[in-house]
Amino acid sequence: MTAEQLETADGSAADAAEQVPRRWEPTVLRVWASVELSIACAAVVAIFVSVLWQVISRYVPALNWPGVGEIANYSLIVLTFVMVGYLIGNNGHIAIQIIDYVVKGRALVVVKAVSAACTAVICAALVWEAFELIQAYPNRRTAALEIPIWILYAFPLVGFLSGTVRAIVRIFLANRPDSVFDAAEVR
Repeated sequence: MTAEQLETADGSAADAAEQVPRRWEPTVLRVWASVELSIACAAVVAIFVSVLWQVISRYVPALNWPGVGEIANYSLIVLTFVMVGYLIGNNGHIAIQIIDYVVKGRALVVVKAVSAACTAVICAALVWEAFELIQAYPNRRTAALEIPIWILYAFPLVGFLSGTVRAIVRIFLANRPDSVFDAAEVR
């Protein structure tokens, strides 16, 4: 879709991305999305380097270090939870959109608002659960790297908090058209 050209009414070619209206989003959320993407990119790099290190250490035993496995595992956890809010805010989360094609008009706005409200409630419950886990295990640490467990629980807390905020914003923007999520053109 990034290189597709569409024919406009006057016969000129336009990019497909220019045809889809961009969803209005507060500046704070756009900046926060950039932070989330930066952390996610760092986590992907950490996963790649850690797995590569593990592969190399199979052939060079002197490079074997148990902490590399933890880095890869916990980077995947960070990547998963830090992207929750971004995906909810940019219509990139898993959704069954068959109802979007069946229902039209005000009913579609109601469906979008109720869906966003359910998402906000679920994310808020998961924020509470992450907070309770941080409170329950303040002194536990990981085996190899000795990372405090509460730091690892902070990522789901922040990710689901971001998801809650973005779902609440989606409630109020339910009457606007959804932007099409294209992972190749991350904003």
